[in-house]
Amino acid sequence: MLKPCSLRAWLALMLFISTATPAAQMTLDEALTLAEHYSADLSANLHQRQALENQADSAMQLPDPKLKFGIDNLPVDGNNARRFTRENMTMQRIGLMQEYVSSTKRERKADAFRAQAAATAAGYQNLRAGLQRDTAQAWLELALAQKAVTAAQNVVAESERQIAVQRAAVAGGGSASAVLERRLVVIDMRDALTDTQRDVAVAQARLTQLTGVTRIQTEGHLPHFERLPADPTVLTQGITQHPEIVQARREAQVSQARAAQSAVAAIPDVGIDVYYGKRDAGRDDVAGIMFTVDLPLFQSQRQDKDHSADRARIFEANDRLALTVRDHTAQLDTLVAQYQAAQTRWLRQKDEVLPLQTQRLQLTQAQYRSGSATLTELLAARRALLASELNENRAAREVAQNWAAIQYLIPQEKTL
Repeated sequence: MLKPCSLRAWLALMLFISTATPAAQMTLDEALTLAEHYSADLSANLHQRQALENQADSAMQLPDPKLKFGIDNLPVDGNNARRFTRENMTMQRIGLMQEYVSSTKRERKADAFRAQAAATAAGYQNLRAGLQRDTAQAWLELALAQKAVTAAQNVVAESERQIAVQRAAVAGGGSASAVLERRLVVIDMRDALTDTQRDVAVAQARLTQLTGVTRIQTEGHLPHFERLPADPTVLTQGITQHPEIVQARREAQVSQARAAQSAVAAIPDVGIDVYYGKRDAGRDDVAGIMFTVDLPLFQSQRQDKDHSADRARIFEANDRLALTVRDHTAQLDTLVAQYQAAQTRWLRQKDEVLPLQTQRLQLTQAQYRSGSATLTELLAARRALLASELNENRAAREVAQNWAAIQYLIPQEKTL
């Protein structure tokens, strides 16, 4: 067990290593690529699809033949009990049995597996769309939050520099209460800086979870999230290509394939058993062939019931498909409404509030230089500008989050 002093040294070493490690520069396209390579969900989906495709190939094959061997007509009592050669009927028997399943039944079974593989492939695209959306949202959150941290650090640094000058003035006989009031203003700014640093850490953790890369520094141009990815009418027309809707359509096709499989379940399977029997010396060997055929005598109670159940599942899958289309249409309308509202707030902050706060700060700075305004008033104007900048940044992040949710409703091909 580490001693307290050695434990502190170890923690200090780990902190130094973590801070000395350079941050990984990552564009949005690089983040999307890394997330897809790192995703265990996508990998599991691919393996599932491969398994279903292999099952489809296997379903087309006939069952393996069976080797049959043993002893027939062995006496169990009397003078010849447990004797292999004294009874005329006793013989050693060996043979092969092969079961022949109708090619139609095998094809229908394989079709059902292929339909499941297609549904799994649609599920892959659904997972991919969700992964791209989450990754883009995390990357945009990190990129914009890092900008907010830089802006807040600059404001806090400038304010603390001016506070340091005022401390020197107090030492020379200035007002201590004014300095304390100004320190409180700076502490409020530091709180805002701490909040933005927290937002960066949260976005870093989320992006690391998705890509497996630690200490990420975003680079490259931001996407044009200031406008919708497409006209709302175009987005509505493309809703049928959403992966969840495609997957629901594939699930309906799986139900149809299973119904087609149960429709031919009554076709009888045929088994052929060929054997050779060897008896003791002086007695003739024998051979034979036997056939087995399924007899679906109660088709209305068994096979027809199974087929009816599968047909009912077709109707269920079609209803779920219709419900999925309605849900996603409503989801798209909601996302567009949320985006437009967030965009309006963001533009108001960016184009109206921020210019006014900047003008106010410039005016206060001019008054401060001329002696008609105090440092407290200057710090208050700077704090108000910082608050507006952070509000604008939060509004931009909200717009970016809604933009990514709309942009990646359908998986996008990357430009790498």
